[in-house]
Amino acid sequence: MQVPKLKVLVEAGVVHDVEAIYQPDPVGWTVQIAYASRTGERREALERQRGGARVFATLDAVARCLAAAGVARFRVNLDEPP
Repeated sequence: MQVPKLKVLVEAGVVHDVEAIYQPDPVGWTVQIAYASRTGERREALERQRGGARVFATLDAVARCLAAAGVARFRVNLDEPP
């Protein structure tokens, strides 16, 4: 999901959960968005304009991007993947 789509979903009030997850490879933060759709709940990663996962170097950069999209709160996940 790209930022413009996220803005539309936030304005529509269908975003349920936003989670920032630290990834060791590629090193940085990725963002997962859960939202309601006609077919049920969907979960998508925030993407770059040219495709692929958007990876942030800092948690502050994640917060700024999400705030610009209208997201008021998000969860931070520091758990190591199994």
